[in-house]
Amino acid sequence: MLKLLKYEWKACARIFLPLYGVVLLMSIINMLMTTDSAQNFLNGIPSAILALLYVALLVAVFVVTVVILIQRFYQNLLGDEGYLMFTLPVTVAQHIWSKVIVAVAICLLSGLVALLSIAIIGADTNLIFGIGIMLDELGKAIVADPNGLGYMLEGILLLLLSLASSVLFIYLCMALGHLAKKHRVLMSVVWYFVLSTAAQFLLTFVLFGAMNGPMNTLMTALGNALNGVPQQTLVHGVLLGFCVATAIPGAICYAGTHYILKNRLNLE
Repeated sequence: MLKLLKYEWKACARIFLPLYGVVLLMSIINMLMTTDSAQNFLNGIPSAILALLYVALLVAVFVVTVVILIQRFYQNLLGDEGYLMFTLPVTVAQHIWSKVIVAVAICLLSGLVALLSIAIIGADTNLIFGIGIMLDELGKAIVADPNGLGYMLEGILLLLLSLASSVLFIYLCMALGHLAKKHRVLMSVVWYFVLSTAAQFLLTFVLFGAMNGPMNTLMTALGNALNGVPQQTLVHGVLLGFCVATAIPGAICYAGTHYILKNRLNLE
């Protein structure tokens, strides 16, 4: 498993680390262009062009993140490389989790690089000061409230589960599309839209049911039962409930992907 993670990380780092470096370099250049003299140079046209380039690079980071992570899964496990990958002495589960772990890590890194680049550009403004105040207040809240650290850890867990579930959903769509004899990439896209629409319909149905009929009665009874529960416990319960609600679709996507790769995989 560790060797799979190392191999996957190196393959992704060769692409993303230079891209991150370019984004940070552009943010430094744009930060230098925020001075009055730079803004007045040629009526600010160079500054505007550099700002547009920075925004384009920032968008490219997220687009490349999605494209590369999809490509890594498809080529390694569903493409020609699959013949080699599935001869390795590792399980299908280890193949899937190595992809998911690196994908989640890259998504987090892309987000952090984007935030860092924005902070660099705002170094000469009140942005850094505002971020410092926000982090200071957050730290005080965590220290003052015994439940603060728990809230933060549960929030981080929810973020990780959300990213992992999203990645597994894409993997399931690609695995289902690969079952087709022809136009497998197109069928993966079709499956993505079909399952996304079905999930949105199911969510709408559940939310509508929570406001009407028997579900409304059940929610009212639940609210009455929790009326005397301390607020801290309720917050923990809500956060953990969201974690479970996020993990369940992810587990379903994982189970479907695992079954297809183990029992229905056709690399021809």
